[in-house]
Amino acid sequence: MGAWATGVNMGIALQRNSMVKNTGPDMNKIFHTLDFFGPGYRYLVCGYPPFLKHMIDVAVERRFPLGKYRLMAVLGGEGNSEGLRDYLYQCFNPVYSGYGATDIEIGIAGETPLSLAIRREARTNHTLRDALFGADSRLPMLFQYDPLMHHIETNNQGELIFTITRLNILSPRIRYNIHDEGGVAPYAALRARALAAGVDLERLPAEAGARRFRLPFLWIYGRKDSTISVMGANIYPEDIEQCLCDEPELARVTHSFCLSLDEGSGANVRPCFSFAIRAEITTELQEAFDHRITARLKALNADFREATKEYAASATPLTRLFPLGSGPFSADGARIKQARLVWTSMSS
Repeated sequence: MGAWATGVNMGIALQRNSMVKNTGPDMNKIFHTLDFFGPGYRYLVCGYPPFLKHMIDVAVERRFPLGKYRLMAVLGGEGNSEGLRDYLYQCFNPVYSGYGATDIEIGIAGETPLSLAIRREARTNHTLRDALFGADSRLPMLFQYDPLMHHIETNNQGELIFTITRLNILSPRIRYNIHDEGGVAPYAALRARALAAGVDLERLPAEAGARRFRLPFLWIYGRKDSTISVMGANIYPEDIEQCLCDEPELARVTHSFCLSLDEGSGANVRPCFSFAIRAEITTELQEAFDHRITARLKALNADFREATKEYAASATPLTRLFPLGSGPFSADGARIKQARLVWTSMSS
């Protein structure tokens, strides 16, 4: 996770339970470490979700035998789609995410076997998703948290407000807003919503032998402004990530992606999806991205589907493919966390 405060704090925390090597985002060091210690150990790899996907892709390119290793993953820093989790399951098991913020705490909430089972059920059960989280095309991250450690509420804009309730903290946070969008509910309240949709949380399949914690739930969509909007349709980075992961052939050659608005002639604005590609960019590959990503997005996002029916010229996305480190991805070499939004671009 690099030399950021979160990465350093995470490394210190993990020392209580394991041997830690803080490699940062250096693939050579990661694969050297695995090779040096060998497959006889269990490894917990912590990082941003796209970085762990990148680790799998690089291993395939280098023919590194990740399949021989017992790898577990802890994700953080941003949300992940269930499609991306499925991609990571190729080499990592289990795959859990934690929630926190450097300016509050790194360990506010975490995925549990129960919260993960609920989210994976809600991925395909839209009745359950609407009952739990409301009518929204996005599937939020779902965590559980300790209410004795953190008091979490929402404001009128649907933003989460955090208060640290422990006394042994040097710099307390009281009703602190980092502008993350989401919601909270006690265990009993969320279970009642699920029962109304025909699903009993007590009977949802989870990992064998896993404990079920009756702790309150916290769900996160992400930062409130992490979206582009065209003709009334909101398009989120999570949408594009899910579309990619539903197309494994395209996901394998994609290193990163970002969203923007493209302003063409006559001030016509349309969504623009840019992808950093780790393979030769051919006409066939361009056509595959043009058609398959748009088709997936129509199936996933109802507002986008309606917008393309009513305003095809303005809502149809412009898809651009770039070699690694070029175009809007030219600064990727200097950052660990991938940028998902690029402000309005101008067509040439």
